[in-house]
Amino acid sequence: MRDLQAGLSKRSCDSDMRSVKIKINNKEVTVPADSTILDAAGKLNIGIPTLCYLNGFERLTSCMICVVHEINSDRLIPSCSADVIEGMRIETDNEKVREARKDALDLLLSEHVGDCEAPCHRACPAHMNIPLMIRQIEEKRFEDAIITVKKDIALPAVLGRICHAPCEKGCRRKSYDSPVSICHLKRFVADVDLAQDSPYRPELKKRSGKKVAIVGAGPTGLSAAYYLLQNGHACFIYDQNPQPGGMLRYGVPDEKLPKSVLDLEIGRISELGAEFRMGHSLGKHIGIDELRHEYDAVVLAVGTVDPGMFENSEVELTNRGIKVNRKTFETAVPGVFAGGNAVGEARMAIRAAAHGKNIAYSASQFLRGLTVTGPSQRFNSVMGKIRDGEADEFMKEAGKHGQIIPEGGFENGYTDVEAMKESSRCFHCDCRKLDSCKLRQYSEEYSANQHRYKLNGRRKFERIIQHDQVIYEPGKCIKCGLCVQITRKAGEKLGLAFVNRGFDVRVETPFNEPLRQGLIKTAKKCIEACPTAALSWRDRS
Repeated sequence: MRDLQAGLSKRSCDSDMRSVKIKINNKEVTVPADSTILDAAGKLNIGIPTLCYLNGFERLTSCMICVVHEINSDRLIPSCSADVIEGMRIETDNEKVREARKDALDLLLSEHVGDCEAPCHRACPAHMNIPLMIRQIEEKRFEDAIITVKKDIALPAVLGRICHAPCEKGCRRKSYDSPVSICHLKRFVADVDLAQDSPYRPELKKRSGKKVAIVGAGPTGLSAAYYLLQNGHACFIYDQNPQPGGMLRYGVPDEKLPKSVLDLEIGRISELGAEFRMGHSLGKHIGIDELRHEYDAVVLAVGTVDPGMFENSEVELTNRGIKVNRKTFETAVPGVFAGGNAVGEARMAIRAAAHGKNIAYSASQFLRGLTVTGPSQRFNSVMGKIRDGEADEFMKEAGKHGQIIPEGGFENGYTDVEAMKESSRCFHCDCRKLDSCKLRQYSEEYSANQHRYKLNGRRKFERIIQHDQVIYEPGKCIKCGLCVQITRKAGEKLGLAFVNRGFDVRVETPFNEPLRQGLIKTAKKCIEACPTAALSWRDRS
């Protein structure tokens, strides 16, 4: 009997010590026999995307993002749960794998109820993170708010007075009563900053040794200079007028835009190192070829285009203005960029300023010797118009009062208290994991299509606030089950569980108890493990 037990023990030990040799992306690796393909890939430092996997917990295959191609059998298999087999040949990133991962993402997105970026954020031509600015104002973090604003808008005090506010047209609050006064809040932050003894000054990168000529000192040229200077490039701004500002100075009435405000914001750009060369007209005092010879890059922000400016140059024109690549703002001439009204599509000052920022991005790529691609376009899940009853879900986090009118009128702007109260009206409809959501990251990487699979109407948006620190948005849940496992393993008295079956399955606290009873000690772990923003912190500061 002892010999039999010893033999069984030896065979069990031999099995535990047995190793398996496989190839992943033509690299050989030896791992214990009970390893998964994901384990083996990790040993080779080969990354495989996962959504429903968490080390130390039960292996699930609900998301199918981790599929790999087993060459011998020509099968796609989930790497997080498939065990290694001697002689396997795995490819982790080929056309077949990418197509399968995209299919999986398209399916997950088809029932995803939520936005990555808020509608106001997407509607802003400068793509400013408006929800972040609003939260910072509400929390009286005005210094942080101006950093957020000037990351994308070089002239916020100016634009806060004259912008046509396309962002407010996208604001979801208007479906309930009226939109948040985004432009006036932007102006408030900028005015507070300009009133400081030391207004905000962005950090400048090490000088690149490159020089850029900017023709036109209007919103496009000024904005381009502001961001080019931050990237370490010297900027020389030419303009036919005696003072900089372009249409902002010569086309907007003083009662709408005081010239003192314009001068202060131009002064901030001058302090960064911009040199202004006024009274210089393109085609009369300076020419394209001359600028190209003297400078490393040229930005054409001339406003109205006179074809005579470009005689004997290689710059191509259309009936609308200078011909450019719409994504990069490059002209047909290498190193020459154009935007604003010069390309016939700016119309609004905010759009002209946005062109300047994007030109600076492309021109900086050119000056560093990189391929000019322009700013990248991030993936965005879009929920669409809110439906009956959904505004009430957003109102759970928003102030119930209507629009705040400044006591001194909008021409005098908000006080601190008024701005904070107006900010509290925000619906907070942007994602709480905007930069860390794995679903967004992989959707971007695999060019996922949220609208590929059509469902008969989306689920209703819900925002469950039954916990002092946690918000739960079921429409963003992909049923990975990680939170269910975490609460079970930690010994939560109730924890979280799957409720219902099939398409109606959802994660809830058992017995219809509130979320605070299910997440007594595991809120942090569950939020960190959640691959989307289905579970997130209420406080985002």
